Amino acid sequence: MTIILNNQEFSTNSENLTVSQLLKEIQSHTAGIAVAVNNKVVRKVDWDSTALAERDIVTVITAVCGG
Repeated sequence: MTIILNNQEFSTNSENLTVSQLLKEIQSHTAGIAVAVNNKVVRKVDWDSTALAERDIVTVITAVCGG
């Protein structure tokens, strides 16, 4: 499966991929991040049940402190 992750193609061998599985695969911590799939925010409680499809556009944003 190939998805667009933060404006770059990302390929995986997994055919049934959820948001949670994707975050584990890219080794992203889950604290302080937001995820959108096809420009729709996915609530953290829905990450385990939100399946990704071929060519979905996924945006992962990490909150940072500073000024």
